[in-house]
Amino acid sequence: MLPRSFALLCIFFTCAAARLSADNRQLEWIMGKWRSEFGGKVFWPTVPTMTYGEEMIIQEAPLARSSGVQFLNFSARAWSHSTKDHFHDEWGYMTVDQNGNATLMTAGNNGFTTYEVGPVTENRLVLTLKDIGRISFSRDLPVEDLRRTFIKHDDRYLEQILEMRTATHPHSGYLEHTRVIYTKVE
Repeated sequence: MLPRSFALLCIFFTCAAARLSADNRQLEWIMGKWRSEFGGKVFWPTVPTMTYGEEMIIQEAPLARSSGVQFLNFSARAWSHSTKDHFHDEWGYMTVDQNGNATLMTAGNNGFTTYEVGPVTENRLVLTLKDIGRISFSRDLPVEDLRRTFIKHDDRYLEQILEMRTATHPHSGYLEHTRVIYTKVE
């Protein structure tokens, strides 16, 4: 139960903790605005290793009354550290089911949509690809598998690691593609 003073404050201010479903409260540790100016690294056999910046925001979304499912909004925007050129955006939704499994659905301006699922544990979320879609004229190599890991190191730092397999690299398992360490902004 919330303390009376906190409950009264929630009447006047937005209080995500009071409105989040019990299942989605498992993701409170990842919610907020996270930013990395130059803490991201891109690795891949066919591209030069580079540094990038990224801002990721995970926040409460309005309840979709038609489905009765509560989601969190997910957005990430990445840019080149050296040139400030825009790399890509991802927009989507996250939610947690009654069994403690999180789902992340994204659409990106790189022509991909993903559907990822994985168990939520304390300060760690490992999502694996369940389905992917892509526009027919994308120039990227077809992604065949993906694993996304979020690790909260403490109240200030969150790390995201993206591993994948394409049509050409590797033949089995995953290769690390990106790693970024964010600082909490809000």
